[in-house]
Amino acid sequence: MKNREESLLQQMTMNSAPYYAWLALLGAAFLFGLVAYAIQLNKGLIVTGLRDQVSWGIYISSFVFWVGVSKGGTMISAILRVTNAEWRTPMTRLSEAITVLALITGAPMIIADLGRPDRIWHLLRYGRIQSPLIWDFLSVMTYLTACIIYFYLPLIPDLAILADDTRFPEWRRKIYRALALSWKNTPEQHQLLERAIHVMAIIVIPLAISVHTVVSWIFAMTLRPGWNSTIYGPYFVVGAIYSGGAAVLVAMWALRRAMHLEEYIQPVHFRKLGKLLLASTLVYLYFNINEYLTVGYKLEGFERDLVESLFVGRYAKMFWSVQLLGVILPIAILMIFLLFKRLERFSVGAVGISSLLIVLGAWVKRFLIVVPTLETPFLPAQRIPAAWTHYSPTFIEWAIVVGALAGFLLAYSIVAKFFPIVSIWETREHDQPAEILAEHRVETKLRPAPTVAITLLVFLGVLFVPSTSATTTKAKEPPKPATINMSYQVVEQTQETPATTTNAPGTISTLENPFVSRRSREEAPIPAVLVSAKFTDASGAPLAFKPVSFNVRTYFGTLSLGNRPTGADGVAKMKITDHRFGAYTVSASFAGDDSAAAAANSLEVMAASRPAPALPEQGMLITPYPTFWITLPFALFFGSMWAVFVYVALLVLRARKLGIVKQTTR
Repeated sequence: MKNREESLLQQMTMNSAPYYAWLALLGAAFLFGLVAYAIQLNKGLIVTGLRDQVSWGIYISSFVFWVGVSKGGTMISAILRVTNAEWRTPMTRLSEAITVLALITGAPMIIADLGRPDRIWHLLRYGRIQSPLIWDFLSVMTYLTACIIYFYLPLIPDLAILADDTRFPEWRRKIYRALALSWKNTPEQHQLLERAIHVMAIIVIPLAISVHTVVSWIFAMTLRPGWNSTIYGPYFVVGAIYSGGAAVLVAMWALRRAMHLEEYIQPVHFRKLGKLLLASTLVYLYFNINEYLTVGYKLEGFERDLVESLFVGRYAKMFWSVQLLGVILPIAILMIFLLFKRLERFSVGAVGISSLLIVLGAWVKRFLIVVPTLETPFLPAQRIPAAWTHYSPTFIEWAIVVGALAGFLLAYSIVAKFFPIVSIWETREHDQPAEILAEHRVETKLRPAPTVAITLLVFLGVLFVPSTSATTTKAKEPPKPATINMSYQVVEQTQETPATTTNAPGTISTLENPFVSRRSREEAPIPAVLVSAKFTDASGAPLAFKPVSFNVRTYFGTLSLGNRPTGADGVAKMKITDHRFGAYTVSASFAGDDSAAAAANSLEVMAASRPAPALPEQGMLITPYPTFWITLPFALFFGSMWAVFVYVALLVLRARKLGIVKQTTR
């Protein structure tokens, strides 16, 4: 047995006083979190900062964070395995363990956020396939199953090695022997195991992408400011790779020092994964710019309030700290210590510090995704305490979140002692030193020009340093007073003629199921309301080409309908077609400019009477019953995943049968 394997196995049997102190500290923090949750369970969510307006806080932020961390470990292990990168072998086991334990840690965060966790089974009994929450449940459970299988399969040969090692106590050897499934290290067993591992490595990649895409849909399927975006799917996926890859590097950095794994985890591994982390961080920076530039350029409606709270408001310090310390600074550190050959000897510490900054920034970023949007509702809140519209986590919430982190670290510390955190059989098969020497030979030929790094740093500096310009202002004349006169009329909407189809006369196709036709029904079009606002000065002359804002007063507050410019006659018109019924108040306002003062007026509108309730004739994707376009994709995707799980289980059972046959023939 090689010296490094001997050292690895000794680390699994030797338990020092600092190790027990570490476990005691984590255990105490975990138990304190359980006590805090017991208090919350007894007294209810009133002990938290969660209210009707901000119903998601650091619990949901932590859930999104842990799911993202889980993805990084799987993606690194699976992609490197599929591409047959032999230098991956010392890192796959520790990254796969992060994936499984991060998912197990993140899932209970959903339960902690519930006021009545005893009703969580209603999600299965009354859940609808149309709900993004059901999508999230299906994807996370399927992904967790896949990650457990993917973690367990490469562990089987090592379990057989540990079962035959007499330095372990008998009770541990019995557990290893049972989990090894009669592994005898035969070529036939290796062939079946390799096939099963490669199948799981292939399917776990789309599963990892799908799970974080579905998590993003929980937010993106709403109309809330900041969440109503089509970019959230890929944005969350890239963010998960960015934070998960950093978490793997932090684990490598810590385990290398704590368990003396320098012969396994070498500086070359930090440099290679550090370059992958640098690339993913640059892509994540691009998504950050794209997310806020498109919203900040327009600054319309409630999006303006959200951007102002992030950029210059309540969350400005937190937001800019995340961008500078969690994105820009790691990019600078990684570029300096990875792209310059003279500084590569410091790459281990530099990559570790950068990864730790990224992990901390990733959690804060998840908080900034969840909370500020909920504090900027689509419908403004009225007649409630001001404190309810803002969120501040209480001590109970922090105790539960810290307890979850302690539980993750505690479980990871125990797993690292109970199972070999580095794959023994895979590192035996690959000549690691030769690989490292080959890597060094290639890298000495490719010396990246310092000008590339300097140019990119200058570009980032120009991008984020605000420019100042001296502007001269002239004395302005006071704006002239102006008035707004309003009127309205009910107009009939033209009913759209359905497109010609091949259906039988009197039937139409339904969107929710293209293979079913429904008997058509004549529906009277719902009338619209055309509101006119005439904008004039004090003399009665019309003011042309001025933006007039229209709003509707509702029970929940003022709802913005948008802006319309006045024409040459000074009239701005707003057509309300969103099926409002009864009497309601519409207001028009002008904010004021250099030539005209601010003005406002309101008008009570009497719309059409409310029609009898009925389902839409043409159907829609989100309906009270399962739809074809949602049910079929989910059934095919998750059904095929579980079919692959069954296939892999059959391969493992065949390998176990071969081991039993060989054992009986001896």
